[in-house]
Amino acid sequence: MQQSLLIVGFVLMVSAIRCQSTQFKQLSDIKVSVRWMEVDKMQQLYLIKDEHSLQKFSKEGGLLYEYNENSLGSIGFVDVSNPFRLMVFYQDFATLVFLDRTLSEISRLDLSEFDIAQAQAFATASDNNIWFFDNNSYTLKKISSQNELLLESQDMNLLLPEDINANRLVESGNRVYLNAPEVGLLVFDIFGNYIKTIDIKDLDYFQVYEGQLFYVKDKKFNSYHLFSFLESSLALPMLRENKRQVCISQELIFIRYPDNIEIYAVLKK
Repeated sequence: MQQSLLIVGFVLMVSAIRCQSTQFKQLSDIKVSVRWMEVDKMQQLYLIKDEHSLQKFSKEGGLLYEYNENSLGSIGFVDVSNPFRLMVFYQDFATLVFLDRTLSEISRLDLSEFDIAQAQAFATASDNNIWFFDNNSYTLKKISSQNELLLESQDMNLLLPEDINANRLVESGNRVYLNAPEVGLLVFDIFGNYIKTIDIKDLDYFQVYEGQLFYVKDKKFNSYHLFSFLESSLALPMLRENKRQVCISQELIFIRYPDNIEIYAVLKK
């Protein structure tokens, strides 16, 4: 059912881009100031409120659960690709904490033996192992929940002329997508082999689904087909200049501003 809803949601968004006949209805306005947000496949919203707090909201904007951890330093990253096994990265102590759907702790993984103090991008693999980009060795790595190194790419310094400052990782459709805003979107296969770089720069957030890349840039919702290379866009007139982040889940758009988060529904006319 959730997979069907996800397909319907993205089909609606793609259809809206193509026909340019769309309305946006504001559903809620959460008065909160946060550092970052993520949205899962079930349209649930996750907010890194401060250095130590993670909150989970319903798609209607109601607070569901909260997680606080003060002994590991500040939260560096949250992966919500699996809503039933969230992954929270604490950079100061090189630790991953895994949470269930109620934000209750399941387990922890100490990453200190990998010396990855500068790592910024992590992702849950389809087999529940862990991808991350190691800024020290400039390699994409895959490790197990037992801290075993499973895969490692070539040194990207040997393949690309630019430095890589990665900020987001996603595995989808037997590919791994690494976003480096100054360089573009680096594409790897599931064995960690570098394939190419997609020349879309300055992204802070993106999604990949059914062979298409979705992202927001310059007040537009954009799609890029990963095989035909066709591009389309849809204007988002409600975006204000002081927006900090935009996330999309199915037919909902989440917009983060300095002091609030607005949630909109996408409606076809």
